Amino acid sequence: MKKILLPILLLLAGIICLVVPHFFSSGGDIDMKIQPAGVIMPVAYKLYSNPGVAGGRFNLFKAIIKNIGKSEISNLKVQFRIPKYVDEWTDVPSTKNLLPGQTAVVTCFPSFPQSITEKNTSSKERTDIKVTYGGQTKPTEKDASFTFDMTSVNDMIFSLGNNDKDKCFYDDYMNNLAVYTCFVSAEDPIIKRYAQTVQNKILCGEQGAAVGFSGHETKEQVVEKLRVMEGVYNATLISHMVYSETSGSQATYGDNTTLTEHIRLPREVVSGNTGLCIELALLHASIYKAAGLHAVIFLVPGHAYPGIKDESGYWAIESTGIGGEGLGSIMTADQAFQRGMDELKTFFEQRAKGDPQYKILDIDDLYTAGYKDMELKENPILETEVDKIIDTWPPCLLKAIADLRQNPNKQVSVNKKNNKQDNTASMLTHKGYINFMYPRNWAVINNPEPKLPILATNISAPGGASVVEIYQISNAQTPLAAMNYIQQSLGRLGIDVRYSATGQRNGMTQFSGTSYSSGGSFNWVGYFRGVTEGVEAVVVGSKGGMTATLRQIINSIN
Repeated sequence: MKKILLPILLLLAGIICLVVPHFFSSGGDIDMKIQPAGVIMPVAYKLYSNPGVAGGRFNLFKAIIKNIGKSEISNLKVQFRIPKYVDEWTDVPSTKNLLPGQTAVVTCFPSFPQSITEKNTSSKERTDIKVTYGGQTKPTEKDASFTFDMTSVNDMIFSLGNNDKDKCFYDDYMNNLAVYTCFVSAEDPIIKRYAQTVQNKILCGEQGAAVGFSGHETKEQVVEKLRVMEGVYNATLISHMVYSETSGSQATYGDNTTLTEHIRLPREVVSGNTGLCIELALLHASIYKAAGLHAVIFLVPGHAYPGIKDESGYWAIESTGIGGEGLGSIMTADQAFQRGMDELKTFFEQRAKGDPQYKILDIDDLYTAGYKDMELKENPILETEVDKIIDTWPPCLLKAIADLRQNPNKQVSVNKKNNKQDNTASMLTHKGYINFMYPRNWAVINNPEPKLPILATNISAPGGASVVEIYQISNAQTPLAAMNYIQQSLGRLGIDVRYSATGQRNGMTQFSGTSYSSGGSFNWVGYFRGVTEGVEAVVVGSKGGMTATLRQIINSIN
């Protein structure tokens, strides 16, 4: 009997030795290193959930886990959460078992909610990580966490810096340019409405012969596409949209210093009636794509312009030809198209020489590669501002342009009411550190807002749609410091100010931007000059587009 019991007891002991560790504890141990993302861009939120984009470089973190024990590790599980964005503990795909000395690299690709696209400020966020392994009843647990910067939806970061410590900055910068595609908003309900109105009012709903583009009229397969390009340009032109020069800055996220750019979304470019060259190119590309065209954006050193691709090749238009106050003459659609085609010739000459700074963003190809656009919700405030602009368009601009070509002395009126208001002949002069002229019938109020003591004077048109504001910031050492102080002061009053530096003029620093409040958006251009007591600024703007009177005021500033 003893001879039988002994083998049975040994067998049971072996089974217990094999089974019990799986339920209670692990004899192994791990060493874990976390490579976190220093920054997350909401505009690219769809990229972070797709490991197939750019070789998986858009990730939240990599966990490098090594079994440093003497026995196999089983039931390995990696989980994460991001308070406010991914609240529940979420599994990260990983291997389940690790032999002694074996290492696993676990990469996290989080699915951020669509609401992240409503983020309009930068913030510090936290990621929690939990790693368990060993017994199922009493597993061993190791925890980690890290903080990262989450930008606003308008911020473009050119170098990610995470997980690629040996990567050349220039290569990283060039690869990240594809993120511009995420700003293309062909499915944005505001842009879709705008595109449809371009078709109905600017192109008169036609699908036939083109107006202009001499030399291409007989290419029927191209004409309709070029007419869309012309129509989009004319839409921005008759809206008095203002071109602002491109600006960028540097920022540091963790140990990564990178170039950054604050980019207005296409819907904000339309509602604010102003845009940088890349912002105008993104707006054009959004409407081209909404119209079913193969949109592209051409990137060259310090500039960007939109175009399309078809079986016959590439076509381009200089979207910044709309000009702006102090930025040169305004081009017709024909001239903008010719300029774009001239630039395109230079573009391909430089590409042929191997210059990597000349780059094509093929929107369709990049969509296929996973660079998807954001899903944007309706915005009643912006929609109202866009409707105000659309309402100024004539019923059929193509007919008006055709008539003008036959009768060059005839004037095209796009808004008789506004034109009448802008023909104010009598002007007064404001004299200060910055001088300018304004219409005699505008109201002048000194110190109009007690909660905003830096606002010295408000000069407004009847009805208040257009205004000149004079700011005096005594504690500012530079124009940029003064601009930041104004932004912070208005922010405390519930006004969101977004701006960019757009050059110098007559010894003054020029800023352009848009201010958003519950009352709508306010498009403006400001001129800042250092004075003995600090900085004085003159800000000129309107709730609608730039009118002839506002341009007259701006041209008089000295």
